[in-house]
Amino acid sequence: MKSNSPLRRTERLVPRFLLLAVAACGLACGHRRSAASPAAALLPPPAREPGPAYRIQLGDEMDVKFLYQPDMNEHVPVRPDGRISLPATGEIAVVGMTPPDLEHLIIERSSAHLRDPQVSVIITKLGEQRVYIGGEVSRPGYVILASDMTPLQAVLQCGGFRKTAKLDSVLLLTPGADGKFSAARVDMGQVVEHGVPERVRLHPNDVVFVPATWISDMDDVVDAYVRGLIPALPRVGVGYSLSQ
Repeated sequence: MKSNSPLRRTERLVPRFLLLAVAACGLACGHRRSAASPAAALLPPPAREPGPAYRIQLGDEMDVKFLYQPDMNEHVPVRPDGRISLPATGEIAVVGMTPPDLEHLIIERSSAHLRDPQVSVIITKLGEQRVYIGGEVSRPGYVILASDMTPLQAVLQCGGFRKTAKLDSVLLLTPGADGKFSAARVDMGQVVEHGVPERVRLHPNDVVFVPATWISDMDDVVDAYVRGLIPALPRVGVGYSLSQ
């Protein structure tokens, strides 16, 4: 005999209420989790800082295009003296310039005999990136820059130090966009004699100069030695900075 008492009906309904409550809680919690912490894969990547503008190097090749005078277009290499030659402008010293800088200079020089020149410079081939080694080393000259190259690695490629080298006064010179050098003194004696790890890394067109005596006058070093290593660099006046 079936019983339809209120107590029996309540017992049958309780499990249903529990299931509905658990399901509602799960939906609410899932919504809160998805709203509070979106999947990392859906987030946009962080914006990258723009790198330094590319500067033209020895051995680069480029297309110089004139929008309204296509017969003046040229494909030219940067010669060992750091120059290019164009019919519209003649010779131009280009090493150290950015492509937009060169575009403006070509427009300026060609405007005398071309009507409203519009110029684009496209680098089509990169030349070798070099660092220059001078002073008291076995074979002064340049070496091809490798990734994470240190001053000692560059000197060893030039045959190593001479016995007359002043290791605690090695100079690292970096040419700036204006043709002037900034310089730092590097104590290579600590590296060679005591095994202190090198923290310095070389960059394109850096100069490692190994003197025979303590160097205090940067002008003498640049004028007497560095110009012979890098003849393509522009000649500038005094004003080199020397930091420790």
